[in-house]
Amino acid sequence: MAKAGAPIIGINCLFDPFICLETIRLMKEALDASGLKPFLMVQPLGFRTPDASRFGWITLPEFPFAMEPRQITRWEVAQFARDAYSLGVRVLGGCCGFEPYHIRAIAEELAVERGRLPEASDKSDHDLSTTKKED
Repeated sequence: MAKAGAPIIGINCLFDPFICLETIRLMKEALDASGLKPFLMVQPLGFRTPDASRFGWITLPEFPFAMEPRQITRWEVAQFARDAYSLGVRVLGGCCGFEPYHIRAIAEELAVERGRLPEASDKSDHDLSTTKKED
């Protein structure tokens, strides 16, 4: 797609953030080797899918009505956001299973890069540490 001139390429849905990051790493290596520099995007599932087949979460026995035990945490999303940004991904989001607090965790993790915290950060422990709070 990048060779055909697509300005942005990436991954959407079917797999969890951890699998998507590995795929983005492989894509980035190939793009760099080819001298191509499209924008990178990623919108993973909000569920863990290490045991999914090549067709992703739709092959899991819990799909679609019992996925809750596989839900990722906002801490995991924050780490995903940092890792994705470090790889060069500049369009980050979430697909099925992502909740508003997950999207907020992405924005909070990248607050320095974005130049501000998201509006709803006053409703969360945006540094993800309850030990730093004072009464």
